[in-house]
Amino acid sequence: MRKRIEAILKQEIPYLDSPGSKLLLIGFISLYSFIFINIYAPYNINKWGENYYWEFILIGFSVLIFTQFILRTIFGPKRFKIYSLLPWGLMEMGLMAIIFEIAYSPPMRTLQEQISEFLLTFWQIGLVVVVPYTLFLWYAQIKQKLSYFKEEIQYNIKNTGTEGNSELLILHGENNKVVLAIKYNQLLYIKSAGNYLELFYFTGEKINKELIRMSFKELDEIISDPKVIRVHRSYMVNTVYINSAKKTKKGYALNIQYIPEEKIPVSFGYKTEFEKILQPKKMSH
Repeated sequence: MRKRIEAILKQEIPYLDSPGSKLLLIGFISLYSFIFINIYAPYNINKWGENYYWEFILIGFSVLIFTQFILRTIFGPKRFKIYSLLPWGLMEMGLMAIIFEIAYSPPMRTLQEQISEFLLTFWQIGLVVVVPYTLFLWYAQIKQKLSYFKEEIQYNIKNTGTEGNSELLILHGENNKVVLAIKYNQLLYIKSAGNYLELFYFTGEKINKELIRMSFKELDEIISDPKVIRVHRSYMVNTVYINSAKKTKKGYALNIQYIPEEKIPVSFGYKTEFEKILQPKKMSH
C-alpha cells in the first residue's frame, strides 16, 4: 500500500510544461473564478461594488502568471510530479491570500485577527481555485491520452506487419516469478532507477511504467530484439519508436513516439553503435 501511494505521488504531470498549457490553465481558472464569484459572492464582495469582481480576478490572474512563468522558471521544477504540484498549488493560493490581505484588510488589527482573516481568505481562495485546477488537469490528461491513441492508430495502420517484433519479452523476479511479459513492439524505452529499471510500454492508448528490480547487465542477457539497444548508461530504447534524433555536443537527444515530452540522451560512448544501427533511418541534425 505504501509503495502504491509513493508511486502515485511520483507520477509525472506533463500537462503544464508548455507555455500554451500554462496560459490555458490560467485562462480557465480566471473564467471559472469570475463565474463563481458572480454566483456565490464570497467575501461578501457583492456589497463592495462591481469593480472588485475584476480586481479579484486580476490579482489571481497576475499571481498565476508570476508563479507559472517567472517563479517556476527560476525555482520551480521543469516538470511537476504530484508530490511537487500539491505544495506549489498551496503556495500560489497563499500568495493570493497575502496580496488580498494587504490590499483589502482593514488597518489596526491584532495579530490574532490578521491570522484568522488570512486563514479564512486562504480557505475561500481554495474553494474557488482547486476545482478549476483539478478539472483542467483532468481535461489535459484525457486530451493527451486521446492524442496518443490517435498516433497509435495512425502508426499501426501505416506500419502493420512491417516493423516491430511481436515476440514476448518475459522478465522474472524473485523465485523465478514472471513480473512482466510484453511484446517487444509494445516496448518504448527503459530507464535505470538505482537498483531498479523503469520500463515504459503501451497497451492500447495507455502508456504504462513498470518498476522491476534488475540491472541493465541482467537485462542485456534477456533482450533478443536487435532493435532494442543501449544508448546511455541509464537508457535503452526501442529504435522502432524513435521519431527524431537531434545532434548534441555529446551525442544525440532522442524524441520517442507517444511520449514527445521525454528526451532520451545518446551518450558519447554509445554514439558510434547508435549511428550504425540507425543508418537506414533519417535523423534530424
